Amino acid sequence: MIDNLVFLTDADLDRPVYRIFSFQRLEEIFQERKLTLVKPKLWDDPFENFILNSTGRLPDGREFQMGFRDNFYGQCWSLTKESDAMWRIYSPDKNGVKVKTTIRKLFTPLFQVGGQHHKMNGIVYNLSSFVGKVKYADTKTLITMLKDEQRMSGKIFDQSGWGQASTFFFKRVAFRHEKEVRLIYNSQNDNQFDTFKFNINPIDVFDEIVFDPRMTETVYQEQKDKVVEWGFDKSIIQSGLYKLKTFTIALRPTY
Repeated sequence: MIDNLVFLTDADLDRPVYRIFSFQRLEEIFQERKLTLVKPKLWDDPFENFILNSTGRLPDGREFQMGFRDNFYGQCWSLTKESDAMWRIYSPDKNGVKVKTTIRKLFTPLFQVGGQHHKMNGIVYNLSSFVGKVKYADTKTLITMLKDEQRMSGKIFDQSGWGQASTFFFKRVAFRHEKEVRLIYNSQNDNQFDTFKFNINPIDVFDEIVFDPRMTETVYQEQKDKVVEWGFDKSIIQSGLYKLKTFTIALRPTY
């Protein structure tokens, strides 16, 4: 698995990661027991996948498009436990649910989908499944990287699949607050759909479920009961991000 990590170390695999889903999507995950990856072209930032969306030029001057760019699917998680921005962006209807897991628990089912190959030293890897931490840089730095012929050739023509996958882990510095961790899957030309689903057991993979702090108490209790009915017996809480505690201030008159 170590060869399928991008800008992560083995020690990072047990770090917690978080993602906000709508409650309806969470219910779908528990019913289907699947996670859904989407093609990066569906991500909001038009600068996403800027490397594989570029035109390649060979030494003889011939230009070509990266024909395999549509083979990839991804899903974004975050190392940030909680923030006001996360709730407002990913739960605009105040009906969001934040799921906590670890990189290892999240990636292991996808790694198993990719098939197994063994190196001479016994290390297991595959050519399709990757997980990594996004690197953030300003636009000028990203364009400079794009113009580095040796670096780009190494990524595009890498036979292990790591190089192509790694191109999805660069993003503009304006998005640095997201602290993203991404799952990336190379479908190896099985790309007729915009989504790719793989099997998980949400009860095993998910460690905690946190409801939107702006949700009413009634809706929270109703939806919490549903999650319990699905068999989830771990922590289920509502975020206290906006709950104001009452403080007592000791004062001493100055007169």
